[in-house]
Amino acid sequence: MPPFYELAVARFIRTSSSPSSSEESRWAIAVTFNSSGSGSLLYQITGTRADYALAAPASVTLSSPPSSPSSSISRSTNPSSPTHQNQSDSHGIPPGYRYVSKTAVGYADAELLHSLHSTLAAIPIVHGDNAWGTHEWVMHGVDALRKVEGFLVEKHVSAQWIKNELGEK
Repeated sequence: MPPFYELAVARFIRTSSSPSSSEESRWAIAVTFNSSGSGSLLYQITGTRADYALAAPASVTLSSPPSSPSSSISRSTNPSSPTHQNQSDSHGIPPGYRYVSKTAVGYADAELLHSLHSTLAAIPIVHGDNAWGTHEWVMHGVDALRKVEGFLVEKHVSAQWIKNELGEK
């Protein structure tokens, strides 16, 4: 039986109150290769509502607070933890944002991981719509991965569930 990697939604928040970005937080899809988060592959759209584009997958470290239990489907990292720092390399992190938390949404079969990029690349990107952004792109990705062999996305995963797990309002 092949290994399975964790599928998660990672949350990034603005590092400053820059007026150039209307988004309070950005979401991305992460594949975590080990429980410490030291090896993750990040899939995201970058840019602004006017020019969103799919970024190349980035290898990053998404670290958890030391007191956090190992990753599980029902747990997320604690974004309010004072020990939780952005320990990701800056490559792959949206400019002007820092990593704060992630929540597991499912698993990916390691042998079928090659289909992840093509699945996410096929998601249409909407430009110029103030009601559409990274959260919507991630949810379309989660829905698309539910239909791909080798990916298990938990049935209870919804935008509201993710927001609750990530500590968003």
